[in-house]
Amino acid sequence: MTAQEFQSSVGTTELPPIVFLYGEEDFLIDECLQAVLNQILDDGTRGFNLDVVYGSKVDVKEVVALASAFPMMSARRVVVVKEFERLAVSEPAREQLSAYLRDPLASTCLVAVSSHPDLRKKPFTDLKKHAAMVECKPLYDNKVPDWISRRIQSLGKTADPDACRMLQAYVGNSLRALQNEIDKLFIFVGAKKEISGEDVAQVVGASKGYTVFELQNAVGRRDLKESLTILQAMLQAGQSPQLIIIMLTRFLNQLWKLGELKASRAPDAEIAREVGVHPFFLRQLIEFQRGFPQDHIENGYRALLEADTILKTTSREPAIVLDIMVYTLVRGVVEPEHVNQDF
Repeated sequence: MTAQEFQSSVGTTELPPIVFLYGEEDFLIDECLQAVLNQILDDGTRGFNLDVVYGSKVDVKEVVALASAFPMMSARRVVVVKEFERLAVSEPAREQLSAYLRDPLASTCLVAVSSHPDLRKKPFTDLKKHAAMVECKPLYDNKVPDWISRRIQSLGKTADPDACRMLQAYVGNSLRALQNEIDKLFIFVGAKKEISGEDVAQVVGASKGYTVFELQNAVGRRDLKESLTILQAMLQAGQSPQLIIIMLTRFLNQLWKLGELKASRAPDAEIAREVGVHPFFLRQLIEFQRGFPQDHIENGYRALLEADTILKTTSREPAIVLDIMVYTLVRGVVEPEHVNQDF
């Protein structure tokens, strides 16, 4: 089962006597292990009923002895063997371990942990037969924003999709690193219930130089030299071309929607909510919108789509592709050859 499926099952069913946590995502392994400990042990007796050992420092005999011990003042105990793949297993020891795995002590939950197991060999083939197998593998790129959203929601706040994508683009796919940045965001936003892209840019992006929002504002002012300077600095700092395209597309969407809402004479608070910006930023966005007539925005959409397609289907240098894209966004016309940055 997956780490998420295992964590969902903890508390609804009794934990089996053998659990095998394996895979390269150590953050998920730690969370699953903590779920086991919280389910079985209480604070008062944890010191008597928890043993954590490392396969590189113990042998099979010690592991079996610990697992065969009875709990004290508790219904069950937990034995955790980390680095299980490094457990020295001689032929006699292999049979001793196999015998325990076939008939484990019900009052013990033996948790084996391994980052790189060879599931074709013993003792892992025995674990496959007798243990609850929990795979903790790194998430695919397209699954990380959903994980970020669920994680933030589980901690009592929400995050809009742009914020989740931005956080992934800034930090990468390491769940531990992402959790560290989520902790910082919670401190930054305080009592505010929703985390926005602006929050991510200020907390996470600020440590990485120029942010997408500074580029957005330069484009909004139609300052070509500043836009290209910020763009190149962002690319040199390793920021994602795809994130830049996503966020500038969001910016054009806001300008387009703002034009429609202004025509309806809706109140500013309603306009800010519909456009998806904090009321504090609405006045600035209105100033930007005045410089972007409809044909300018349409050309911008075409430039964004073309840049996205080129980056996904060719090996062209991203810096050149995005230079041309930003030129079109700022000037409102297409520059077919190249962008001269000497303005």
